[in-house]
Amino acid sequence: MYVLISVDLMENLLSSLALTVFVGILAVLAQWSRKSRRAEISLLVVLVFASLLLLATGALLGVLWISGQMPPGLYPQKLLAATSIPVALAGLIGLSLCFPTLQKIVGGQPNGEFWTNPPTFLALWLFVTVLLANNLVGILGFEKLQQVGAFALGNGGRIPPLAILASQLPFIVLAILGAGAFVRRGPRETLARLGYGPISLRHLGIVVVFVGVAFALSLAADYLFSQLQPELYRKVGEVSGTLFNPKGLSPVSAVLFALLIGVGAGLGEETLFRGAVQPVFGIPATSVLFASMHVQYGPSLLLGYIFVLSVGLGLLRRQVNTTASFLAHASYNTLGILAAYFLGM
Repeated sequence: MYVLISVDLMENLLSSLALTVFVGILAVLAQWSRKSRRAEISLLVVLVFASLLLLATGALLGVLWISGQMPPGLYPQKLLAATSIPVALAGLIGLSLCFPTLQKIVGGQPNGEFWTNPPTFLALWLFVTVLLANNLVGILGFEKLQQVGAFALGNGGRIPPLAILASQLPFIVLAILGAGAFVRRGPRETLARLGYGPISLRHLGIVVVFVGVAFALSLAADYLFSQLQPELYRKVGEVSGTLFNPKGLSPVSAVLFALLIGVGAGLGEETLFRGAVQPVFGIPATSVLFASMHVQYGPSLLLGYIFVLSVGLGLLRRQVNTTASFLAHASYNTLGILAAYFLGM
């Protein structure tokens, strides 16, 4: 069974905290930019600088790749090849996204257009740079990253509880602050914007059916994956077994581990992707980003399976609310780990 939780390749607790602070400041700045030209200029300067940094980093990695000057033991050549182009492209596209806002500021135009509305501008920039500079690199460089132990999160074994919480913290902070909390929305308005609210017993029944269908699709995807990509299937199994396998835990610890992964990942990812991102970019684009976050599955058929599940979660969010998609996501992850522990699936 495959767990819907994204694993950041280079993340540790300190970098997660730094990332949380960074995205939080940007999100608040984007909200202030709706009324303050100075804040908007500051946001633009930060994103232009970050785009140039990505472009320069990609170019430097490209030079090292072509020249062969990077020691293979430090950074494999194939990983350089998979890194340089996406990172440089992320910087280039990030710069291009800054031009409409620059033209608006120079021309003294008001907010309103999709591309230059500050929160949307920031969301677009993050969408592109995260998708290309992080996720695409992780997917294309999966095998080499596995060889250097990037998926072990520095502990060489099961993902620790603190790492789960730390990996989801930036998602929650970005979603809440990006929705305008403490700037133009109060707590209730923020929760409403993110789609959280009560659900009925009928909706709970829909969630149960959704989870059952998701499990059936998981079994079908697993079979196709094992038949069509057997070598990658083995490698992905090693990563998943290392990070999410509850074997060796006591029954109580296994249940707590499953709940922690289910609730932690479900809350962080549903709040950001279905709650904050989907109303702006729609279900297809959000599902592409969501699937790409799961770099621990490499360039496998599972990404298509996760895309389909994301579309289903998106429909739950649209037809019911984010509470329903969160319950479905959390239940799927939790039951998947419990099935691995108690049933050996």
